[in-house]
Amino acid sequence: MTETLPPAGVDLFDVEWLQVTEAREPSLSPSDEAARDRVWARAVQVNPALFDGPVVACSALERTGPRTLHLSWVRVTYRHYALRRVPGATALPSLFVNVIQPTEDDCVLAARMSPSTAAPGRWQLPGGSVEPPQGGDKLDELGLAGQAARELAEELGIDAAPETLRLWAVTRGENRSV
Repeated sequence: MTETLPPAGVDLFDVEWLQVTEAREPSLSPSDEAARDRVWARAVQVNPALFDGPVVACSALERTGPRTLHLSWVRVTYRHYALRRVPGATALPSLFVNVIQPTEDDCVLAARMSPSTAAPGRWQLPGGSVEPPQGGDKLDELGLAGQAARELAEELGIDAAPETLRLWAVTRGENRSV
């Protein structure tokens, strides 16, 4: 049973298993590519700390069973998301990991995004953009847990083994980001 998911608003998916596969990045027309680069250049002028490093975008998200989602991903750089500001162009959704980190007083940790990000000052759970795997590593559920563990260490100084983290939910929200 393959079912294409409905258009995004804010979606919360009850997921038991996430299948993850790499796909090829769709081609851009020369005009979209030029427009993307112009928008990116202007964004960097406004915020020189923007970084055009490698990230993973979501090329497809489909339900393949009652509690199973299939996520296809592609390698892009942050510059790709400038397409969101190009009329008529389509940017692929971002792929993020976030961690719900409990505290001793039954709260969860949240922090404000730094001025060097695309959304300065926004409150967010610890986490960030997924980076492409390196050195023969796979991007699967354990690979995503490894990315979440890296974010916990970078942002909060908390060391967690990827095997101790578990998939709790898959969400899709702003810009169809997953």
